[in-house]
Amino acid sequence: MSANRSANDSVPEMESLPETHESTTPLPGYFLSLEIEYVRCFGEKQTVDLSDGAGKPARWTILFGLNGTGKTTILQSLVGFELVNSYGRDGSTKILQMRFFRRDHVKGYLSFCRLRANRLAIWTTGIAVTKAISDAPVRSYNYNFKLSESGVMSGWSWVSGSNRFGPHVCYGYGAGRRVGTTSFDESSSYDPTSNLFSDAVELRDPVAWALRTKYALNKSSDPASRQRFEHMKDLLLGILPEVEGVRLTSSGGTKPIPRVEFKTPIGWIPFRQLGYGHQTLITWVIDLFTRMTERYPGSSNPLSEPAIVLIDEIDLHLHPKWQRKIMRSLSERFTNTQFIATTQSPLIAQAATDANLVALRREGDRVIIDNEVDTIRGWRIDQILTSDLFGLETARPPQIEQLIIQRRQLLTKPRITKVDLQRLKAIEAEIGDMPMGETTQEFQERRYLRKLLERLSTSSGDPG
Repeated sequence: MSANRSANDSVPEMESLPETHESTTPLPGYFLSLEIEYVRCFGEKQTVDLSDGAGKPARWTILFGLNGTGKTTILQSLVGFELVNSYGRDGSTKILQMRFFRRDHVKGYLSFCRLRANRLAIWTTGIAVTKAISDAPVRSYNYNFKLSESGVMSGWSWVSGSNRFGPHVCYGYGAGRRVGTTSFDESSSYDPTSNLFSDAVELRDPVAWALRTKYALNKSSDPASRQRFEHMKDLLLGILPEVEGVRLTSSGGTKPIPRVEFKTPIGWIPFRQLGYGHQTLITWVIDLFTRMTERYPGSSNPLSEPAIVLIDEIDLHLHPKWQRKIMRSLSERFTNTQFIATTQSPLIAQAATDANLVALRREGDRVIIDNEVDTIRGWRIDQILTSDLFGLETARPPQIEQLIIQRRQLLTKPRITKVDLQRLKAIEAEIGDMPMGETTQEFQERRYLRKLLERLSTSSGDPG
């Protein structure tokens, strides 16, 4: 059974909603907030602020937290319910599609509801309707959904605002961003957020898409296909580190196989021979690119059109150098997209200078959502690690920290014995040279200066 079929089997019955009639095409919507109550690890009602603090949707929201604090749950909650068009005998009507449940090997459903008697899991989503993400909202609205512990839909309602909502152009990428192996036609029917809910859902195969585009060019010299391929190349060259070119070619031999190659510092490398970091990044970026070009076929630049992208573990498989650049690179190319991502990387935190930061902290049997994260603009990595955002007590290795504590205890004793002095000497030898500067060069300069002072001290103590 295909991954797509499994994903569809996970969707239960859909509930019909009142039809809305609009004389004009609705403006797109972006997320402003998410209020959750008794959803998985979250207890009483709490809110995730997804705004920029001035009433507009934040371009970037980064969620931080330990494993098991609900980062993925928040991403899934944003697209767990979707209002979509259904075309039946009586024409178009709005229906509610639920993604919160999946069939498992045991009877029943695995739900998002917290296991508490007589409790409903409640989601309230705040939406801003605006022409562009940088503009002030034309209007906003909130709607909520309620589920019982058994997965029964207990109701939905408009909390505030009009039900004249715009299309939610959402794309979701879970931590299992596997390179696709299915045909492009089969993967094209996948729900664009289903990868957030199931690791079994593969993303589109970037090689299959490129070869399909190449075939279209060879067959008809279609200008639109050529433009899409050039846009794809520009996108990859702008985002991929240490890649200087992309080309369509074929292997040698009597039966050449068409393939996509990337120019790296060591030469032209086929896609499947690239490092996994490159492969994963290329796969989900091309998946997003192809879906946006399909969503906006008449646009000269589909990447500049409205969209919402949810990314679980955005730093996945990325070298620290890449982590520092990924947010800026995506923002420069997807200019009207709202990104909401999770991470456990201090490098992402350091790069998120203008982002909306949200910390998730476990307190007892529940998780607290902290929207008031202290600014870390300009902080070093070690300072970020020991901030409230990550909560490390020290940035030093644990064994070195224990020795430093022992040394401090000995030095603060009212009376230091010979045994204490011997232990202090042993601690100093075990600790060795500890870097005091921010870079290797500064550390080496300090070590040289210390040795020079030791020699001067020895020289000044000689008789003569």
